[in-house]
Amino acid sequence: MGVLAFIAAIPAAILPFRHWHRLPSRFPMLSAAVASGVLTFFLGAAIGVPGFLEHTARAASAANTAMLEVAGRQVAEGLAPGDPREVNQRFATGLTVLSVFTFLLLTPKGWLTMYLSGTGALRLAAAWFDDPVGDPILTGLDEIAWRTRRRLSSTRDRQSREAREGPEIPDRVVSSSAAGIPACDLVIVTSRRKEGWERGVAVFTSSACYRIGDPVERMVTGRLRTLYPLTEHKDFEAVRKSVRYDLPGENDGSTVT
Repeated sequence: MGVLAFIAAIPAAILPFRHWHRLPSRFPMLSAAVASGVLTFFLGAAIGVPGFLEHTARAASAANTAMLEVAGRQVAEGLAPGDPREVNQRFATGLTVLSVFTFLLLTPKGWLTMYLSGTGALRLAAAWFDDPVGDPILTGLDEIAWRTRRRLSSTRDRQSREAREGPEIPDRVVSSSAAGIPACDLVIVTSRRKEGWERGVAVFTSSACYRIGDPVERMVTGRLRTLYPLTEHKDFEAVRKSVRYDLPGENDGSTVT
């Protein structure tokens, strides 16, 4: 069973690392990732070596053909040996040497060779140093899909919330008893959540300084409202985060500082 689990884990090691915890616990993913990296590297070599030889043979044949054609024209033109325009064997040799670069950079097999060998070596080294990663392309596609899902989910949640909140209206100030929230001096009722308004944040107004308690969400007259209980800040506790706010009736609006 251990050998079968190891064999099954090898192809699974190309999956994005964040999904590995969903695989069966019997899969030895770290050792399988090492084997997967080695196999991927040699798969790249298995594709690249014959592909390179084939590409080199074609390049050499084309270079020789071109050299013979140019040499034929030179003979027809009567060029003397040593003439700077005379083609020589170095022409074909140079084209053959460049074939390693043209194979890797300009052919599909070359691209596949570089990707498989490079990512195989990368995943092998990462797993060897106990920091495994999945296949880079699969990981990138998974990241794009995850971000897209999260953005769409966030958009749906925001639209659903705004539908329950209704049109945006000015803030209101009510007493703690009217809001049903004890142990505070006043409560700010808002039709939208305020960025940066969290428990413990200091609120500076033109007349006093308050601290925010635990925000409360509540349906008020059929609309979702956020209630921020404020208690006047009279102690000497350090202010680590604050917002500037004009109470309704003075000037509307708040700015994070």
